[in-house]
Amino acid sequence: MLFNTFVFLLFFLIVYSVFLCFGWFAKKQKWAYRAQNLWLLFASYFFYGWWEWFFLTLILLSTIIDYVAARSIESSQNQMFRRIYLAVSIFANLGLLFTMKYYDFFAVNLVDSWNQIAIWLGGSVATDSSTYLLKNIVLPVGISFYTFQTMSYTIDVYRQQIKAEKDFFDFALFVNFFPQLVAGPIERAQDLLPQLKASKFPTMDGVQKGLYDILLGYFMKVYVADNLATYVDQVFFASKSFYTQNPAIIQSMDGSQVFAGGFLFLTQIYCDFAGYSFIALGISRLLGVTLTVNFETPEFSKTPTEFWNRWHVTLNRWFRDYIYISLGGSKYGKFAQYRNLCIIFFLSGLWHGANWTFITWGCLQGVYTMIYLVGFAKKKEDLGDKIPETTNSLSSKLSQILTGTFSRVLVFSLVAFSAVAFRSYDANMMFVYLQKFLSVWTWDLSPNNNVKNMFGLWEEYFKIFLPLLILDGITYFKKERYWIFLTHPLIQAFVLSFMAFLILTRGVFGKEVIYFAF
Repeated sequence: MLFNTFVFLLFFLIVYSVFLCFGWFAKKQKWAYRAQNLWLLFASYFFYGWWEWFFLTLILLSTIIDYVAARSIESSQNQMFRRIYLAVSIFANLGLLFTMKYYDFFAVNLVDSWNQIAIWLGGSVATDSSTYLLKNIVLPVGISFYTFQTMSYTIDVYRQQIKAEKDFFDFALFVNFFPQLVAGPIERAQDLLPQLKASKFPTMDGVQKGLYDILLGYFMKVYVADNLATYVDQVFFASKSFYTQNPAIIQSMDGSQVFAGGFLFLTQIYCDFAGYSFIALGISRLLGVTLTVNFETPEFSKTPTEFWNRWHVTLNRWFRDYIYISLGGSKYGKFAQYRNLCIIFFLSGLWHGANWTFITWGCLQGVYTMIYLVGFAKKKEDLGDKIPETTNSLSSKLSQILTGTFSRVLVFSLVAFSAVAFRSYDANMMFVYLQKFLSVWTWDLSPNNNVKNMFGLWEEYFKIFLPLLILDGITYFKKERYWIFLTHPLIQAFVLSFMAFLILTRGVFGKEVIYFAF
């Protein structure tokens, strides 16, 4: 069930009406609080089962394993047994994730390597019919998100940072809370569980901010992202089957088109994912629950480190807390720090999918970050987003503006370059497009290529993206997400009405979220 469909609107109106009825009594009546949580749990299972009921068995299995493992960890005084219980939880979650998402990738590469050796030795090669592949298994929606969320819970219990949840149904709601179930944010139990266990009823401030988040989310998703998709698909093709049936068509693409396509796709995936996350944030606020903001205007980042502190915040926080710090972080010197960062970016690429394109994308982020940290970062600058002190002279301010603008364009361009790898269907397409990106451009279109030229793509890009760029720019420089409510009522009415107008007149409804594939 997609947020950007009529059926979800109907679903949410029914769920919300019953939720408010229970919430009215929940502060004084314990039964109403229990009914409220059980109702949300039922709604969450219905929401997730809408895609495929069989997926419910997987998420229920993960819930039971982590619930039992955490209770066992907390009740055990023997460190060895505590580690065994934790290992069972991690092995079960990663095993499920590996089987559904990565098995074929590793199996195919293993078979290819075996075949190369067999040919060299004069033996027989293995075919698909003689190997155990899972090509017909559909990837469960959101599996990468909820497995990471449940693993973080058991790890936190093992580290004694939180207590194990005794109520199974409250824990199940933490795992299955429908606004953030299929596309994040990846919440920590210490942040989300206390809110779910309390009686929930929205405040006027929560409703106001929640409705704005929903409006902003739909604006980003159905207006910006899904309109940009038309032009992104011209460069990268709408489906893999079209590319595989016409592999030579990528040779006719010009580097200038690939260059523009990288920017369009990076903006598309940002607005697609962030928009969906803001809708989730707004829906949760209406339910009296505050989720983590997953995107903080990353297109205005001046350094690679600032970009990754603003893009997919909860995933990066997860890797930092459970991988980077566990590996020692920066405690053992610069070399160890850089090694750990490279591991994180490699795993981040692998998290996105079982394809060399994603791994290349992740490794490129690691290269950018290493170059920045080694050559440009200040010694005591950890996040790369601190504004240096400058004099008040006009020339200094102008220099700061020009330097800041150049830095932001450069960082976004570097990430757009890596986005070409991310969007490619396979390694061959990726190498061809990256080569075209870096080669001398012809500026001419192939007679058989229906793609707009670079100038046409840029024209469409700014026509669609410019309103959001202005809104995000104000948010970034004011450092206030809800700045709209601090302005004059007439300005509020104009901005909100303009966003709603574009959604209703130019919005594309019903398109899936790109990150459902991850």
